[in-house]
Amino acid sequence: MAKIGDKAFTITFIEDSDYTQGEMITKGVKITTRETFEVEGNFVNKFHTTRVAIVKKFSNEKLRSDVNNGNALGPVKCISEKSASGKSFYNLVDA
Repeated sequence: MAKIGDKAFTITFIEDSDYTQGEMITKGVKITTRETFEVEGNFVNKFHTTRVAIVKKFSNEKLRSDVNNGNALGPVKCISEKSASGKSFYNLVDA
């Protein structure tokens, strides 16, 4: 997701994709986008993220089912926001 930056995209599929480092497992998701983006010379439309707010949003089974059954989500952007405590986090917002 960091490779997309602040570009708008439409999500067409969501699946679990945890990140494992040694014995530590971090919850993650892989999203498929309608748009294709150039990343390091390759054109891709599947992106992995472990960004907590986004993973939490996509743990909603109804939202995931809707998207995976043809009701695309978007266009959206992934932006940096600050929580009430001042901590930065990434969130999806309408583009």
